[in-house]
Amino acid sequence: MRKSLGAIAIAVAIMLFAPTFGTVAGAAEGTSDVYVTHGLPLDDAGTIVDVYVNGDRAIDDFAFGRTVGPLALPPGDYAVDIVAGADENNDSPLFSQTIEDLPAGGNFSVVASFSGEGAPILNVFANDTSRTAWWAGPIALHHAAAAPAVDVDLGLFPLTRYWTSFKKEIAGDVVNGDQARYTLPRWFAYTVDVRLANTQGNVLELDNVKVKRNVLTNAYVVGDPSAGTLQVITSTINL
Repeated sequence: MRKSLGAIAIAVAIMLFAPTFGTVAGAAEGTSDVYVTHGLPLDDAGTIVDVYVNGDRAIDDFAFGRTVGPLALPPGDYAVDIVAGADENNDSPLFSQTIEDLPAGGNFSVVASFSGEGAPILNVFANDTSRTAWWAGPIALHHAAAAPAVDVDLGLFPLTRYWTSFKKEIAGDVVNGDQARYTLPRWFAYTVDVRLANTQGNVLELDNVKVKRNVLTNAYVVGDPSAGTLQVITSTINL
């Protein structure tokens, strides 16, 4: 009976959401809305950095875990330098990267994070900002960690922590740079578990995850599991 109830509950949740990869809803005509998230844990002091865009300092004293935006940016290429904070007296970039061909009318998250191999990079994700029905809310999961492919399980909180039949794999073989948006019933709380692909042990567990109507919750998996810094940063966008 317990397994049957768990299967029914998960089936209901799964029926009410479907993943969306890389879709965009428009911003103001002629520009894109860009959110910048610091997901690069390089030290124990918040890895304070300054962000330069096309040679101009755009963000001062940017601490790990923070999100800035939206920035209204016209279409074009953007040369980005991530520099140790001003109090470090160091103008040499920690790393540099060019964001090419930013279009107009989109909504994007730029996450300072790691590649799958552990190199500092900017991961760029297109946000799906479509609105939801009254009974639902959206959440988008993003792989931006120094980790190989992962599998993601969704469950019902707190039942999942007692009975594994209350969770189900919702994404498999997700690699760095991948994302998926899910629309979930907002009267439940959820668990989200991340596993290395095709393994059983969780490397990251989230409890009591909730969604809100017409508020996109972006969840970025960042850090490096070998350094003990694998974690999730969340930010929200009102739709």
